This record gives sequence, structure tokens and C-alpha cells, in this order.
Amino acid sequence: MKTLLITGGTKNTGFAIAEKFASEGYSVALTSRDGGAAVRAADAIAKKYSVPAIGLSLDLTDVKRIEKVFEEASAFLGGIGVFVANSAELGIGLDIERSTEEDYYNVTEVNLKGTFFCCREAALTMKKQGGGSIVTLGSVQGEGAVPGRALYSMTKAALKLLVKSLAYEFGGYGIRANNVVCGAIRTERWDGIDENELEARRNRYPAGRESTAGEIAEAVWFLGSGASPTVTGTSLTVDSGLSACLVPYKKPNGGEK
Repeated sequence: MKTLLITGGTKNTGFAIAEKFASEGYSVALTSRDGGAAVRAADAIAKKYSVPAIGLSLDLTDVKRIEKVFEEASAFLGGIGVFVANSAELGIGLDIERSTEEDYYNVTEVNLKGTFFCCREAALTMKKQGGGSIVTLGSVQGEGAVPGRALYSMTKAALKLLVKSLAYEFGGYGIRANNVVCGAIRTERWDGIDENELEARRNRYPAGRESTAGEIAEAVWFLGSGASPTVTGTSLTVDSGLSACLVPYKKPNGGEK
């Protein structure tokens, strides 16, 4: 079934994923907290790729709205072949000592509760259809600690066990579930970074640079499409080699890259 539903599909990595699937002939439903932005993004995809596309507003803290969005998307698309859980609350600067109950709520309601119930609705929809594929967007910050990101990291770490559980419980119904562990991705948030800082960041990666949104989209395409029919319950890491380094990366000649 060549249909895709993706959360957070209006810009950056989410939009690149929606474009990748649309370019392969998939009908697309995408969501955003900003319903107008979702409609505009869907219209742009429909016009560029000549595929059916719909944009839907979605508050990931509202389970009833999640259920409604899956119902609406499934009706528009004729079923959901691939679901991609891309939306996330970034929780930047929330170290453990100063994180408040409100901070905890804001991050976990989106990243844990929202993602869990979206994946549940996807699995239940696909169960009725006879199969499908679920892909979550994880992070290297769910693999190890960094300052000020404890809440975000905790939620991203949980995705690895969520996809294993989905793969186990729904595998018998032809449903696969996998996670993409993302490293640094070049987005609009990088636009104000000066060249020295950009070089310093790239020095940390064996691959020499951050990923593009389109490169993450290719990984999601591999896991979501028929290209990986026996891959399920696992994580694919796309992080420029960062997680391979036990100590800071250096070029073979001994100088920092």
C-alpha cells in the first residue's frame, strides 16, 4: 500500500521524508500543530509530485485527536501503509536540576505519550489492513548523555524498546517497526552558526559532516518501504560515525579533522 502518514511533516527532516515518499508515488498525509502549515505543505507536495496529499492539525498531547487524525488520514489515503513518527519536543537546555514539572510534562507528553498512541493507532489500522510499516525517529542523544537534554534523551531512548514491542506484538499481522537513530542533521537551526563553530562540530564526526534531511529520508525510506521486508524491531544509526567514537575523533595523521 503506497500511502504515508507522518507527524511533523511541514519542514526540515519531516518534509524531506514526505517528499521522498511522494517522489516514489506514495499518497501522503502529514501533520503539524499548525494546521495551516500542514495544509500548505501538503499542497506543495501534491503540486510538485502529482500525488494525493492532505495536511492535518495534530496536538500530540490529545489522544482523542490522534485517533481522529488516523481515522481521517486512513479515509483519505485508503489505508496507511507507512507511518513515520517524526514530531518531537526538543527540550533544549532542560538540565535535571532545573527541570520543572511543567518541563517534564511538555517533553514527555509529546515524545512519549504522543508517539506511543500514534504508533498504537498505526498498528491497529495496519492490523485491519493486513500489514504495514512503522518508523520512529530517534537520536544519538538517546544513546548517551549530553548537558541539558536529560528529558529529551530519556524519551528518545524509549523508542528503541517501543519498536521492539511493536515488532513482537504485531509482527504476526504483517507489521514491521523500526527506529532511525539520528545524529546531527543540517536544518534551519544551523543557519546562524559561524564557520569556526561549524568546522568544530564537523571535526567530531568520522564522516566529516552532518547529515542532510534528505539523507535521513533515505534511511526512513529503506525501513518503511518494501526494500527491507525482514528488518523489524531494530534501530538504524545515521550519525556520521559519532557513536563509533570512544574518544574524540582524530584524522589518521593525528590532527583533528
